[in-house]
Amino acid sequence: MLAAAALIASACQAPWGEDQRLNNPTRILGQRATVIVTTDGGRELLVKRAIPLEGATTALEALQAVADVRMQNDVVYQVNGYGPGRLTALGPEQSAWFFRVNGIESTADPARFKVRRGSSIWWDLRRYDIYRRLPVAAGIFPDPLILGYRDSARPVRIAYGSGFREDAEFFEQSLLRAVSPEVRSIKGDDGLIGAGRDSPRPAVAVRKRRANLVIGRWEELVLDPYISEIGLQPREFGLTVWIEGTRIRRQDPDEEFSRELEDAEGVVWASTVDAEPDSALVYVITGITERGVRAAARAVRRGDVQYRLAAAVTRDGTVIP
Repeated sequence: MLAAAALIASACQAPWGEDQRLNNPTRILGQRATVIVTTDGGRELLVKRAIPLEGATTALEALQAVADVRMQNDVVYQVNGYGPGRLTALGPEQSAWFFRVNGIESTADPARFKVRRGSSIWWDLRRYDIYRRLPVAAGIFPDPLILGYRDSARPVRIAYGSGFREDAEFFEQSLLRAVSPEVRSIKGDDGLIGAGRDSPRPAVAVRKRRANLVIGRWEELVLDPYISEIGLQPREFGLTVWIEGTRIRRQDPDEEFSRELEDAEGVVWASTVDAEPDSALVYVITGITERGVRAAARAVRRGDVQYRLAAAVTRDGTVIP
């Protein structure tokens, strides 16, 4: 166990390399599904494989098709020798295996959850004492927006802040064209609750009956009540990267404390309006500067945030490891 812990610790220092990424896997799978196995929120890749779907395949069977799985009390305990209870200076780590469907963390029984064609099933060994849940991974873009979780797919809505209309239209025309998303300015909606005729228009970026992609500077997006609530409670909503005032902070699932990222100006994160997997999705591309927002948008378009829970980006577009 000590040897395995040392191996994991050394491998988790670097993110996946360029040759380990998949670009929009659900678009090319057809009768297949992708199975990904990682540790620590995607920081170490163990397995990545496309499997054929023959009949009703469960999330557990998909995992068993690509790895050596050991069960304990009907729960996945070890995968290829990796399991909970890794030793640290403070004793055994509180960790377990979780799985995601198209980037959205599932609360279902994996032995009963049926895998659909074109889906991605992502198994991850992570601590659960730091984050109780991590609802949505920003890195499997655009699958969570388009496919949703089980039968919870909603129409896609792109909302943009001041100066980011072209960026929003790029996502509409290139990456999300197939689902015909609506594109709106966050200040351009009618019928706002609580807004009188003479009241200033608040920012409205998120709608509960939509899968929301939001692009803009944080100082403007945070005026939306849903985004504000998520941003103020990053752990509760599963954000591993967030903006606090005018600073960008990060705390991975295996880190005891958050830390400030001095070179970061852009941020990409995803969650839902109430941190439940079947709720309205909120995918945010933002930053503390205009240049940071654009750098974060480029990182998403290029696939640089692939299989990350969230991402912080420098002003030149480099994703911080």
